[in-house]
Amino acid sequence: MIEQIRVRGVGGIKEAELSLKGDFIVITGESGSGKSSLVRAMEFISGKRANTNYIHALEDSADVLMTFSSDTIPGLDEELQPQEGTVVVRRQFSRNGRGRCLVQNNPVPLNLLTSAMEKELVIQSQFAQLGLIDPLKQLDLVDSCGGELLGQTKKELEKFFRETIAVERQIISLKKKREETETLYQGAENTLQVIKTLAVEEDSEKKWETELKELELKENKMIALIGINEKFSGGALGRGITEELESLSREIYASPPLNTEKWKRSVENMLIATQSVSKLLQCELHELSTEENIENAKDRLEKKTGQLRKLKRSLNLVSCKDLLEYAERAKNEMSWLKGSHLELEGLETSAAEKKKKTKGLAIELRKLRKSAAADLASRVNHHLKDLAMESAHFSIEIEELDTLRFNGAESVSFRLSMLNQPSLPVGKTASGGELSRILIALQLSLGDEQLPGTLVFDEVEAGLGGKTALLAGYKLRELSKRCRAILITHEAAIAAMADQHFLVIRDGEETGIFEIENQEREKEIARMLAGDDNSHEALEHARSLLNTGQI
Repeated sequence: MIEQIRVRGVGGIKEAELSLKGDFIVITGESGSGKSSLVRAMEFISGKRANTNYIHALEDSADVLMTFSSDTIPGLDEELQPQEGTVVVRRQFSRNGRGRCLVQNNPVPLNLLTSAMEKELVIQSQFAQLGLIDPLKQLDLVDSCGGELLGQTKKELEKFFRETIAVERQIISLKKKREETETLYQGAENTLQVIKTLAVEEDSEKKWETELKELELKENKMIALIGINEKFSGGALGRGITEELESLSREIYASPPLNTEKWKRSVENMLIATQSVSKLLQCELHELSTEENIENAKDRLEKKTGQLRKLKRSLNLVSCKDLLEYAERAKNEMSWLKGSHLELEGLETSAAEKKKKTKGLAIELRKLRKSAAADLASRVNHHLKDLAMESAHFSIEIEELDTLRFNGAESVSFRLSMLNQPSLPVGKTASGGELSRILIALQLSLGDEQLPGTLVFDEVEAGLGGKTALLAGYKLRELSKRCRAILITHEAAIAAMADQHFLVIRDGEETGIFEIENQEREKEIARMLAGDDNSHEALEHARSLLNTGQI
């Protein structure tokens, strides 16, 4: 709980320090004196967003320091934990937008400060009544009264719900990837088979074009040699060069002038040369004829080249390297696709199991919530009777929802019925004063473990007066025995019940906060009663209230 408050430069407060000693503490002062500045300072420590508009007009920065008594604070590291039961929390911010939060004089992020203060300081303003209308806050209030079992069930439900959502997202993602892969690699098996049959390599196209050119050269060479051979042999056209030369040689031998040894040798050389050329020609033709049929080889290469180019066009690829890379990807993706159905089956089985578990936890959570709601409503009604709402009946309706969410499958509605009237949501039937009393009754109905170390009420009794205000004061004093209660109030009867009383006074642009006792306190109670702290009747009434704590 808060033990000490030191404020500098917040609202109208230039400098103020409060040492808290009582369980039930009231802060009073005339309207506009600056009580709200103290509330703002406490809000900043509790983690509310800093607003430079709240910095004192004569200051460049604001500084709020509070000392709390506490055993341990969940979420804080060891060096930030209370030392000898005390923790010091500080918040600073300046007009230039810079600020810092400190716990035990160590800088911490704002979210850590906010988290640490959740169980140490709670501020209930008049606007807290609006929280009674918020279904989510109503649900949180019910859950806070459900004990450890409800809390654990709720945590497990959220865990399995989020795990189920995560698995379902994996299933959707996997199915989408499978569809995309099937579309992208549709017909890939045939393509891979063609690539394998063609024995495609990175330089296949260039290599096949070279082979085709070589075949064309061979074909041209063979055509030329066949033509020459026909000239030598005559072929189907008649006598060839060889036969003509042999006939010519016989004529030379037969002619006396030409049958000399010289001519004979020349003729023999001519015939030998002709035979040598003819033999060479026959050898070349034989070699060419024993190789693969050039026409078939050309046809085979042209078909392979055509298939390769068609394949690249169909896949919008430029080179054989691209094609081979595609083939590798396709092979891997097709292999993944064949194996991914097992992964999909596993995910679907897991999702079904988690859904079943989630549904079971949701049913269990609903039972626990109904029990907690009935118990909370019973306690609230008990306190409402003490707050002069005997004819009112507070109830909590648990409505089942069609959709399961992370926090269950039901909504909560706080309802109120007056005598001979139907039950309606509190926001539609309760007045401001009734909402204030319901809020106080709810705080009283919470278990000690749900209450913070310090609970601040900022004019929460607004709308109450006379007997109801007095009864609210008794209930707030009762609550202060379970956690330190600080009440900013205009009600004299409630202020007179306090263990400790602080007065807020505005002097020009300065706001001062002072602890008052004895005569000073009598005068303040008199002012609250009659607007005149010198009125004899008001002072007598104030003494009576302070002595008896009742009208």
